[in-house]
Parts: sequence; C-alpha cells; structure tokens
Amino acid sequence: MEYNAKDKYYGMKRSYERLKKINTDNGNSISNADPKDATEDFFNQCYHFKDWLKKDTSVTLVEDVENFISKSNSLSLAADYCNSFKHAGLDKKSRSGQEIEKMNTHVNFDLTPKGFVASARLELTIGGKKYDTFSLATDCMKEWSNFLERNQVEFSAP
Repeated sequence: MEYNAKDKYYGMKRSYERLKKINTDNGNSISNADPKDATEDFFNQCYHFKDWLKKDTSVTLVEDVENFISKSNSLSLAADYCNSFKHAGLDKKSRSGQEIEKMNTHVNFDLTPKGFVASARLELTIGGKKYDTFSLATDCMKEWSNFLERNQVEFSAP
C-alpha cells in the first residue's frame, strides 16, 4: 500500500478545523464528549503524521522527524496525549517528561443575535500546568508548518 503523507496532512488539517469549530461556534448544540473526541482525533492525526512522512517515498526529509517531535514542546505533549489514550496510559517514558494529570471540559452557551451558540473546550493539566487543547493544537499546526517549510516539503491542494 502507498502511504501518501499529503493525505494524512490534509486529514490533520480537517481534524484541526473540527476542533476549531467546537472550540468557537458549534451552532446551538454541543455534548460534553465533543471536545474530548475532537481533541483525541486531532492529536492522533497530528502525531501519526510523522509515520506517513517517514514512509512516503516521494518525501525527502533533511531533519530527523522523531528528534523534531521530541524537541518540540507542543508536539511532544501531543505525542504523550495520543499515546496515553491509545495504550490506556503510557507504556514508555513520556516525550515531554511530564505526566497528564487530568482533563476538564468547559462548555459555553452564548446568546447572540442568531440565537444560542455553543462551544466547548478541553483543558489538560500536564506537569501541574493547564493547557487549552485548541491552543496546543494551533501550536502543533504551526510547528508542522515550520518543519515542512524547513524541509522543503509542499503539498498541493487536494
């Protein structure tokens, strides 16, 4: 089977947009599970993008992608989140050197001229520090964008 990193990249971008919508304007409905599900999907897409980059024979990387993730605060946290939920807890040492302690969901309902607008966000406590998962996801997207630019990897629009 062919592993086209472009497909995974655009899957990650779509997943990010779903997380953004839940975080900002989900219309008039939301569930407590929406932010957790969207966060888990995004971080799975985000972290596993590296595997597709490594296996896509049309991509040549100058930098080591595993080292890049380990040195990136946002991507190492994403890796820990992804692996924690994939394996029901980390089996190996965390990339970030920190432990995910808890998750809190915050749901908002705002009255606007178009009616109620629902939004929700997931907050992680990692190593005693609170992280908004959408902000963390935004940082991950920026990190990947910079990595691709430095490695001169461009994906045409799907």
